[in-house]
Amino acid sequence: MRRTLAFIALIFGMLTMPAVTIARPIAFGVHTPNDPFGGDTLKVDALQRDTGRHIDVVSWFQSWGGASWLSQAQPHVFNAVIKSGRSPLVAWEPWAPGGGAEQPKYSLARIAGGAFDAYIAQFARGLRDLHAPVYLRPMHEMNGNWYPWSGTVNGNSPELYVQAWRRMVDIFRSQGASNVKWVFTPLNEDWPITPDNELERYYPGEDYVDVLAVDGYNWGTAKPDFGGWRSFTETFARAYERLTQLGSQPIWIAETGSATRGGSKAEWVRDMWAQAQGMDRLNVIVWMDTIDPREGDWRIRSPQDVLAAFRPDDQNMAATARLQPKTGRATVADAPAEPDAWLLRVSQPVRVGRQAVVRWDATQGAVANWRIYLNGKRLRTLRAGHSRVVRRRMHRTGRYRWTVRGIDAAGKTLVSASSIFRVVSRQ
Repeated sequence: MRRTLAFIALIFGMLTMPAVTIARPIAFGVHTPNDPFGGDTLKVDALQRDTGRHIDVVSWFQSWGGASWLSQAQPHVFNAVIKSGRSPLVAWEPWAPGGGAEQPKYSLARIAGGAFDAYIAQFARGLRDLHAPVYLRPMHEMNGNWYPWSGTVNGNSPELYVQAWRRMVDIFRSQGASNVKWVFTPLNEDWPITPDNELERYYPGEDYVDVLAVDGYNWGTAKPDFGGWRSFTETFARAYERLTQLGSQPIWIAETGSATRGGSKAEWVRDMWAQAQGMDRLNVIVWMDTIDPREGDWRIRSPQDVLAAFRPDDQNMAATARLQPKTGRATVADAPAEPDAWLLRVSQPVRVGRQAVVRWDATQGAVANWRIYLNGKRLRTLRAGHSRVVRRRMHRTGRYRWTVRGIDAAGKTLVSASSIFRVVSRQ
């Protein structure tokens, strides 16, 4: 009888316990000056170590004008990101940097009319030959008025923007660059605020866009004309809702950052992670880890307390993760897992001097090789059919992340999953 009462009490206690909320995973990306133009991701790797948060996306800018090393597709730059287990996100800019908004050479009419077809085709072949997913966001912030592709300057219009965008996509498709995913990225607010400059008018259509994205910043009191200090919700809520009405694609924040003057930057970052949970289609947040006297200090390490705000909450980190099948659309954190198809398991926790172990089960017959990464660096490559387990002796405490990717014979990523584990002291 006592055992029965105890069992009933246990069940009742379990039913009345407060529910534990597991945070929805949101991929993290960064733009860090000069990385990865040197052919490595050292700065990104350092940020990942310091924050304890895995960096899934590396962002940078490439212009159409300027030196050839900048305007042409650079395989060593893309491969540095791809080999680190991350996805490249490139803002592709038709202009001569620093030349201002009025640059007739780069007007939308000329792009839509075919003046740059040869250049676009060449760039497409360069990205095609990478044999890996690349996220391209050409002509971003078109609903502003500071770039030569902006709809209200340089003889442009939203209609010409749509024509230019579609022409680029069609050229890439004709060159077989199906690995390139197209990221439509307006500013979070139309500027100027006029009916003919609304972001919706620039949308090329669902057949031409793989990811819906937005740029937006908290400028703080240093720039009161830019809205002053605004929360994450004030910065993005309205733009997010507008994007959801355009199409069914995943939504990214392709650029963001917070100023240091006017409030707590660390609290702004914590609020960002919390409020992003309520945006069901938001899959990626890319932070601008930069400093500019004219724009502000967006750096992740500045001030000192900001770094801790980027660290993920231990309670929200699961020790198992589903391997996500890669679909024809965006491949970062947006594909639903097939039930019971693949499972990634890690040892948790691991003591210093002992081996960290990752195991995975898979039924995906098209996988030719498994690539295993530890904190973004490739550790092993295993042929399909070999034992699906990898071990690594750990010598330092801290947070680490295993990533496993299934690659087909053509080098395409079919499935992928990551899971964080902790290394603790021997005592």
